[in-house]
Amino acid sequence: MPELTLQQRVEDHYKRYAETLCDLQIEQWPSYFTDDCLYRLVPRTNHDRGLRIGPMFAESKGALTDRVVAIRETLVYSARSVTHLVSGVRVVDGEGEGVQCRSMIVVYQTLIDGITQLQLVGRSFDVVDASGPELRFRERLVVFDTELLSGALVYPV
Repeated sequence: MPELTLQQRVEDHYKRYAETLCDLQIEQWPSYFTDDCLYRLVPRTNHDRGLRIGPMFAESKGALTDRVVAIRETLVYSARSVTHLVSGVRVVDGEGEGVQCRSMIVVYQTLIDGITQLQLVGRSFDVVDASGPELRFRERLVVFDTELLSGALVYPV
């Protein structure tokens, strides 16, 4: 089997990440990040103003693990499934400490007793650590287009 290019490795990383979220295997979600990661979800209006305020924020893999525990054990929410689509994955800069990447994201959610709704549309600006055999997000910034989300944002993006 030929060696994969950096672009192919990054695309595979994003596809596996989305598949993990679609399968609601959120216990696996933190494994896609470095220990000292930064994870943020921010509405576009805040991002454009340089504000970091958004519905999800974590400064370490431990904080991501805490979010998983909260989802599984303490949050109260209606049962749902999600479909997480990612496209346009692109390596912007493959030089230096981390690989700069971008993607476009669409998330649909379906409440068990409801219809499928578009929950979130946006893009990501990421730094991926490619120093080991498995790629890991060092930074993941998801900028979504609206200030209001359709329904509760339970699962990560």
